Amino acid sequence: MTPMIESNRSASSKLVRDVIALGKKYAGAGFPNPNRVGCPDSSTLRAMAYRDRRLRLQDIPAAHIVRCSTCFQRYEEFRRISLIVRGIQITAASLAVAAMIFLTARFAWNRVHRSGEPSMAAIQRTPHITPFPLKVDLASFSPTRGGEGDHSERKIHLPQKLLRVDFVLPLGMEPGDYEIQLQDSKGTVFIDKRAPGRMNEGVTSVETDIDLASAMRGSLTLMIRPPGMDWRRFPAVIE
Repeated sequence: MTPMIESNRSASSKLVRDVIALGKKYAGAGFPNPNRVGCPDSSTLRAMAYRDRRLRLQDIPAAHIVRCSTCFQRYEEFRRISLIVRGIQITAASLAVAAMIFLTARFAWNRVHRSGEPSMAAIQRTPHITPFPLKVDLASFSPTRGGEGDHSERKIHLPQKLLRVDFVLPLGMEPGDYEIQLQDSKGTVFIDKRAPGRMNEGVTSVETDIDLASAMRGSLTLMIRPPGMDWRRFPAVIE
């Protein structure tokens, strides 16, 4: 854009402002022109009111408008409408920007929380299950006879549930880090745990959670290894 064109636009805007100031003072009602003699068309008045940049300086009928109350009032009407439209456009643009910011922030928030935390629906579908408490006294099992016989009274009976088992160990077992396994009839280990053995009144016990809710019913072998020693085997059955 050349400096001359830019200067022309600045002069046009200034001339329009001068016309407004002068018209408000004198032309509002002091120069009636009921026959519309020499009046410009409405499109020119509208272009002046809307500050149309395409309107050239020589096209602005300033001398006529300040001497014609009819044209000046028409111009004022167009100007009020242009200001209302401008205000609506600014408000709509501001609302669009605010809505875009809100939606972007909401999307980012949902993405972070969905990736890092379970949804409320997932929490509601997965109720908390309290382990079933079970005390298993192994003191009556001889370490040398743990794998012998198939008598029901010599088996450890485990319900098909999520268990919190307190194993009371045979005499002579010391506190420490114990390994606990469950093997099926084929020798496959399907439970493998570590838990601390704690002594109370001369008896060592080990407490751990064992999930048997989906385990197959039937005979199996409970295996417990004291720290630094061999495995001890105990017959068991899931009921």
